[in-house]
Formats: sequence, structure tokens, C-alpha cells
Amino acid sequence: MPSLTEEELITSYRRYLDPLYSFFSSKLLNKRIAEDLTSDVFTIFVKHIRENKPIDNIQAYLFGIAKNVFFMHLRKKYKEPVISYSEIYDFSAYVLASHEAKNKDFMETLKQYLPQLPEKQRIIITMRLIDKKSLSEIARELGKDMNYVKTTQKRAIHTLRKLIACTP
Repeated sequence: MPSLTEEELITSYRRYLDPLYSFFSSKLLNKRIAEDLTSDVFTIFVKHIRENKPIDNIQAYLFGIAKNVFFMHLRKKYKEPVISYSEIYDFSAYVLASHEAKNKDFMETLKQYLPQLPEKQRIIITMRLIDKKSLSEIARELGKDMNYVKTTQKRAIHTLRKLIACTP
């Protein structure tokens, strides 16, 4: 296919903007990053058109660019320092740091996001952070083993981090 006309480019943009944004937002759970990466796809697309690169299937071409942009984002993201295992359990420090500008109290923030957790995670986080129970006390009270409590707590913290990251 020869280079696209301006009208074909605008039509392609309108047609594929939402599907590309959905692709990124479903994988990242972060509206701002999804918007940025969608924009990057169209920037690369226009650059390729200006270079007169042949494009047989616009949809496949755009989603091919989107996959490459997504993988580049992941590579960049995972080059950042990894949080140590001990930091995972220091969730209060994470929440306070994330909301320092808003001057929110840790418990207020926790209670704001708690209803959005799955029931099992919500129960364990409530017992651990609000009721201040130890992991062994929680395991005993719920009739579960320690690994279950630790794993569920870790998943809850992971879910809370995602929720906080997605909140503007």
C-alpha cells in the first residue's frame, strides 16, 4: 500500500484510537500510562508513513507497533530497582509516601481502598493492619496455615498498590 493520505491517516486514528487504548489499559491498569503509550503508537505510525514504509494491513501494523511499545515499556519498568521482600510488608510507608502530597492518614487511605479488595484479602488486611494481629494469630483465628495468610496478605498488598497507582 502506498503512503497514506492525510484523510486516511485521520480515519485510521479515529478507528483505532479506542481499541489501542483498551489494549494498553487492560494490561497496565493505569490510565495515564495507557494514554501515553497509545500516543506513542500513533507517533511511530506517522513516522513510518513519512518514511514511505509499505503498510498492507493498518490494523495489524498498529497493533504490531503497540506490542513493541508495550514490551519496551515493560523493559524500561523492570530495569528500575525491584522492591525487596521486606518492603512488601511495610505497606504503611508505601501508602504514606504515595499520598504524602495529599496529607492523608494511612488508616483513612487504607479504609478508602479496603472495600475494593476481594473478600479474603480484605479480611486478612483488616485483621493485620487495622486489628494489628500477628500472622500466626490470623492463621489460628481463620483456621488456615501460615503460608495461606502470608500469600493472601501479599496479594492484598499487590492489589492495593495497583488500586492506588490507578487513582489520579
